[in-house]
Amino acid sequence: MESKNIYQDAPKHYLLCYNTTCKKAKTCLHQIVACENINKEKIVQCVNPSVSSGENCDYYKADRIVRIAYGMEHTFDKVLAADIARIRGALVRHFGNGSYYVRRNGKKGITPAEQEYINSIFIAYGYAEGASFDNYKDEREW
Repeated sequence: MESKNIYQDAPKHYLLCYNTTCKKAKTCLHQIVACENINKEKIVQCVNPSVSSGENCDYYKADRIVRIAYGMEHTFDKVLAADIARIRGALVRHFGNGSYYVRRNGKKGITPAEQEYINSIFIAYGYAEGASFDNYKDEREW
């Protein structure tokens, strides 16, 4: 059986880092993906090593698994009709029309930060339980 590289699902054009002197290199996804030699493009985007030195790299991305939500098709089932348009409008303004609908339809995952934002909108309108999502998957947060 062929073993799958766990980092091969990195998004296309993922920012790479080749700074071998970085103290956080062993736990940074940008460095790990670069070292895994997954990207076979002739030209890649990478972090300039001269701007990513020290303890606080602006581009550091921890290699961690998070709970990604998918789909919001039943999110408004328990929402009053008078609130639906306003809540949906707030979400569309935040994500953009197309981005909102790919998340709503489950085509794109909803990160924990995005879930928190969506829940905050529902709570602001008086729905203490927040939003409901169709399902969840534990995935690497790129």
